[in-house]
Amino acid sequence: MLRLFFLVAWAVPLLAIMQINPREVGEDPGMSGEVSGLFETKRGNTETDNYSGAFTLQYDNNISYLIWGMFQAAYGEASGVKNTNKLYSHLRYLENIRGNKLAYELFFQMQEDEFKSIRDRTLGGGGLRAKLLRPKDGWGGLFFGLGAFFEYIGYSTGIDPAERNLRLSTYLAYTLNFPEVNKFVLSGYYQPKVDNTNDYIIALTSQLEVHVYKKLYLGFTINYTRDSAPAIGIKTDDFSQQTLFKYKF
Repeated sequence: MLRLFFLVAWAVPLLAIMQINPREVGEDPGMSGEVSGLFETKRGNTETDNYSGAFTLQYDNNISYLIWGMFQAAYGEASGVKNTNKLYSHLRYLENIRGNKLAYELFFQMQEDEFKSIRDRTLGGGGLRAKLLRPKDGWGGLFFGLGAFFEYIGYSTGIDPAERNLRLSTYLAYTLNFPEVNKFVLSGYYQPKVDNTNDYIIALTSQLEVHVYKKLYLGFTINYTRDSAPAIGIKTDDFSQQTLFKYKF
């Protein structure tokens, strides 16, 4: 099963919109998945086209580990001029090592973002995740993660040199589940370079998921990211808000 999952992750075209929300062993045993999409077209005084889609596949053995992959893409145009073009892929393995309170994670990620001048960003690493708080009735929890990863960044500017960095990665995430109806997630990541803490990445995400009908859900997401040392000519801060439909299987 693990071998099959890694083969799928490498074979699928690498796609980007990202929420790395905490998942727990036993929440959804067996094989499961999710497809989501957002489509917007305007014609007349305003002419825009925006498309984004995501596909997630997960295997949970319901005992000690789970593995999941996320593949996402986003594309947009305004008045016939392209203004969004992203590809993103993330693969993560989690295994409990002390009940469900402590686990280790391994992850691999690939990314492209034309409008951040990122031709190729590839990273891999791992770390520990602790569950600090479990709300009453088991509705979610508070998680803290600490780890590190190595990244390679190739830029499309022709000016910025390629980067090979070792970064620390810390995150804090809170999840709140309302059985069979809604889910709320709030998470924050801080990822400084080991040899230069002035070069860092901050990512904040707030996500609400509302059950609509049977396996159909409506998702509301707010993302904020800050890259203190982006490519030349690229802004340090990005903010986005998304509303999309999700189908779970």
